[in-house]
Amino acid sequence: MDTKEQELKFIRENKIEPYPEKANRDISISEFLNQFSKFQKNKNFFWLVGRIMGIRTHGGVLFIDLIDEKGKIQLVFNEKKTKDYELIEKILGLGDFISVKGIAFLPKTEQKSLLIKEWILISKSLKNFPKEYYKVKDEELLSRAPYLKTIFYKENREVFEKRFKILENLRKILWREGFLEVETPILQTHYGGALAQPFTTKLKSLNQNLFLRIAPEIDLKKMIIGGFEKIFEIGKNFRNEGIDREHNPEFTMMELYWAYQNREGLMDFTQKIIQELVKEINHSEVLEFQEHKINFGDKNKKWKRVVYADLIKEKTGLDYFKNSLEDFVSLAKKLEIETNPKIITKGKIVDEIFKKTIRPKMIEPVFLIDHPKEISPLAKINPEDDRITLRFQPYIGGLEVGNGFAELNDPIDQKERFLANSELFEKGDVEAHPFDETFIEALEYGMPPTAGLGLGLERLIMLLTNQSNMRDIIYFPFIKS
Repeated sequence: MDTKEQELKFIRENKIEPYPEKANRDISISEFLNQFSKFQKNKNFFWLVGRIMGIRTHGGVLFIDLIDEKGKIQLVFNEKKTKDYELIEKILGLGDFISVKGIAFLPKTEQKSLLIKEWILISKSLKNFPKEYYKVKDEELLSRAPYLKTIFYKENREVFEKRFKILENLRKILWREGFLEVETPILQTHYGGALAQPFTTKLKSLNQNLFLRIAPEIDLKKMIIGGFEKIFEIGKNFRNEGIDREHNPEFTMMELYWAYQNREGLMDFTQKIIQELVKEINHSEVLEFQEHKINFGDKNKKWKRVVYADLIKEKTGLDYFKNSLEDFVSLAKKLEIETNPKIITKGKIVDEIFKKTIRPKMIEPVFLIDHPKEISPLAKINPEDDRITLRFQPYIGGLEVGNGFAELNDPIDQKERFLANSELFEKGDVEAHPFDETFIEALEYGMPPTAGLGLGLERLIMLLTNQSNMRDIIYFPFIKS
């Protein structure tokens, strides 16, 4: 029997419940410390709760370091003043949660403390809990047990506090602007709204194949058809793709749809959302991200717009519309970009070249616009050039943080594009957009001119918290079991 098991046996033999259903608490540790002088003067007794992070003995006095979510305090147990003092070392250990009653006390070290009158064990830790000084250095253990990160590393917990604050602020902005938060299915009979491979499952009761959604886009647009005008959803998407610093199979997206709005208006609104989040979280228009200082600019000055084909020509010397597929394949080979000859298209290979060689250098906020039709199956055609679409993507810090466009609402055009993508799918392109007859049918009832936006919240949060890897801002990132 190990030490922890012996402690638990001793606790139960002494008729002490190691996991009671309630805990006495009058005030948080930070609130107690902020009002310490007042409490020291009036000698009121208070109940605090928290986890034991350190234990030290000195004669007839025992010191315990106690933490809760926001604060840390020293507890002083005195054999003459503390009830059941003789049981402390037999019962309490590192990692245990306790509730303590005491008064404000300044020992000779003048460290703000709580002099304990009585104590209650409220949860017994059965693990050999690391000492706070040594923390936990095993990266694999920290990946598999992220709760240890936020116990021992305050800066890591602060990242997640920021993450949830960003989501809260994003909702507040959208609510304030008149958007209604809605919900759409995660389990879908048809998947779509992005170029990605889905996860598949099966509904036994109906013997029907289902998909985890890769995007909520199709269902949200059906709601626009149904009469809603300004809607958004924040939720999980799932894509069966690789895992790296910018990708996790499960991730969080915000998608909004705005009836009677156009692309230009939505680009301005996208800039406004991001600038407000930066100011709220960072308290400045200039954000530090890795080795860069990124200026998000004045709200009255529009971010730069860069045409997709112009940028490709500037950076590669090749013209998207004039050069051949073979020209771009040759360039990809020089750049050591792998291609699948069975499913290769100009749009796909050029986009790969862009992602690998151009995107990482797009540091200052910029909108990439006017993407080719063949890589934008859900975007409306640009009326000035039917080879391109009314699409835009915001890039910041070398990251693609969003995707938006004037939504394609012509059911005939949409059907033709679905059919073209279906041909690619049949050739083996698992990321091609599938044909969705339910969406075509919905479009045939009529959808007003609409602008839509998706923001990849993990990438945006990476920027706002200055983290270089998506796994550092997802509390439970996917890891191989």
